[in-house]
Amino acid sequence: MNKLGFMSYIYLGWSAEAIAEDACKHGFTYVQIDPKQAMQVMDDEPFSLRRAEKIRAIFEKKGISIVGLSGYTNLLNPNLQKREAKQKQLEKMIDLCSAYGTRYIATETGSLHPTNAWRDFEGNRTPEAWDELLKIIDLLRNRAVKKDAVLLIEGFALNVLASPEQGVRLMEQLGTEGLALIMDPFNYLTQEDLSRQEAAMSNIFDCIAPYSPIAHAKDTLYHEGVFTTPRVGTGQADWHVYAALLATRLPDVPLILEHAKPEEVAECLDIIRKSFESAVRT
Repeated sequence: MNKLGFMSYIYLGWSAEAIAEDACKHGFTYVQIDPKQAMQVMDDEPFSLRRAEKIRAIFEKKGISIVGLSGYTNLLNPNLQKREAKQKQLEKMIDLCSAYGTRYIATETGSLHPTNAWRDFEGNRTPEAWDELLKIIDLLRNRAVKKDAVLLIEGFALNVLASPEQGVRLMEQLGTEGLALIMDPFNYLTQEDLSRQEAAMSNIFDCIAPYSPIAHAKDTLYHEGVFTTPRVGTGQADWHVYAALLATRLPDVPLILEHAKPEEVAECLDIIRKSFESAVRT
């Protein structure tokens, strides 16, 4: 079974010490940290080097390594002023990777939708949107390279990078220096894929597994025409298929739990562990 980690936002409002304590009890060995998250550690200086080092030490004391940073933002925000401000913030987080003890920082590509980065928009499918995305990612990737960091891109079916094939295209066009992808099939599964999940997930792994140093754990749900990615066990994704692919294709990649509340973590981990046990038996 892949070693387990969690997104820091699962514990919103908790101190870093309390997060590390609870996470240790669940057997987590990794955390993906959002540097902006309040953790009662120099919260008035979210991007300071000293704060990063303090938070890192708190987690390492409990045997938890920081596997990556969450720098998620809408890279293609149609509001250019907000886009530029968020890009500068992401650059500050890239500079902090080494202080947190990681090389990885993740972001989604976002959407040109005027009000919601998680909704589809016809402009997302244009050559112009793709070219603009490449320009922005290349700029951030170049900064990452200078800092010995790696920019991780997380695709999403309603964003500009919407398919695993586009993930391959991104890597072929920009190369692998300072750039990689997150293994998150739940983001890519279409409603049609739900009836053919083994083939769909296998294709996702074929496309992006060679570029994926981190995997995510959540679910896929289509309900009344709305696409969401809720916590493990509350959607329509076949976790047995995912566990089998991780075990055979990416066994050494950390698996990071998302979209759960603290009181839901144990149930999510139970589902994950049982899925891996089933995969091993078959």
